[in-house]
Amino acid sequence: MTRGRPQDPTKQQLSKQALRQAARDLLQQKPYRSISIRELAQKAGMQSAMVSYYFGSKQGLFISLLEESGEHRQNIFQQLAAEILQQPNQALALLVNNMIDLITSEPWLVRLLQDEILTQQSELRSAFLEAVPKPLSRGLIELLEILIQHKILRPELNPRFAVASLMSNLMFPLLAEPVMSEAIDINRDVIRSDAWKQHVTQVLSQGLMLSPATNHNSHCSSANQSSTHQSSNDHTNN
Repeated sequence: MTRGRPQDPTKQQLSKQALRQAARDLLQQKPYRSISIRELAQKAGMQSAMVSYYFGSKQGLFISLLEESGEHRQNIFQQLAAEILQQPNQALALLVNNMIDLITSEPWLVRLLQDEILTQQSELRSAFLEAVPKPLSRGLIELLEILIQHKILRPELNPRFAVASLMSNLMFPLLAEPVMSEAIDINRDVIRSDAWKQHVTQVLSQGLMLSPATNHNSHCSSANQSSTHQSSNDHTNN
């Protein structure tokens, strides 16, 4: 077990990361409120005082964990947005597949949402909002606005409402997994599957995307109107 307070910056970062990993692991075993500072320190292989030394409190440790997760998500989303803009016709499939992979890769965050963030007014909730959903929502709104301009998505869509629908379809199954797994046998393995990703993509495509048929019908309608107008002019001239 580590004794004293390491002064080397590299060792300090390693100690902080060990405590964050301990927090992730323990959250998958029990609710946030049941986790003690002693358990966190023991899991990380150090003295309990190190939690306060590095993070100020147990809550400070979990806030740091949320901030780290938020930065990680933002980096991934920026890469994903760039890929989507290169392949706009695959926008929804790319978005759904990558977002589901990202969300399911952090089961500790889903547990924290279920047990604490959605039920309690606290600094932890405020930190979560600033670190994860707010920046992600802003990025998604900007991305959807671009896809609307490129005529990939329906022109009448409200981007803010569309983001709410997108996040509902992605997050609700995980948040409701304790009930859905027993009621209709939809569990985390199903949610991670290609079949589920295809289902969500199809559902969202029906409501968000401008279909090829719509474009075709619009083109035909314009062509017919032009033809009718030309015929009318010819008749008048005769």
